[in-house]
Amino acid sequence: MNKPEVILIAAISIDGFIAPADKKTLSSTAWTSKEDLHFFVKKSKEAGTLIMGSKTFETIGKALPERKMFVMTSQPERYASYEDPSLSFTKATAEEILADLSNQGCEKVALCGGSHIYSLFMQKGLVDRMFLTIEPFVFGEGIKLFSGKNEQKFELISQEKLNENGTLVLEYAKI
Repeated sequence: MNKPEVILIAAISIDGFIAPADKKTLSSTAWTSKEDLHFFVKKSKEAGTLIMGSKTFETIGKALPERKMFVMTSQPERYASYEDPSLSFTKATAEEILADLSNQGCEKVALCGGSHIYSLFMQKGLVDRMFLTIEPFVFGEGIKLFSGKNEQKFELISQEKLNENGTLVLEYAKI
């Protein structure tokens, strides 16, 4: 059985950060546009299954309607109080999660952050497609979209201007 298609969804600043260095003064959900939020909701519902890290989950703080969420964490027991059946907290590897989802018939999964999860899947060559929302912010320093060695080639499939402020969505596919 083939692995599900892995789609990375991220909002980044013009200078390539997914969050400013000090996330306390400007959380990742505060600097993105309402158009990006609508785009995220649409794309993540299309995928139906989301994978994210625990910090991203804690930013969201709840299950998202109409989506299954897998939260990668070294301490799944910390989340025992969440009893929502659409939430799974797991120590499993990226490959184990994808194999399990494949066995369940899942065809598409969206990676929703943060940098550690994006980097992990990218370094293992598991990302098939990316949707990057470029927001017209410059942070100067912050949390990079990727860290570590990531040498893969993608091609631009489409681009869309979401608003008059210059928010863009770029879609890339792995070559």
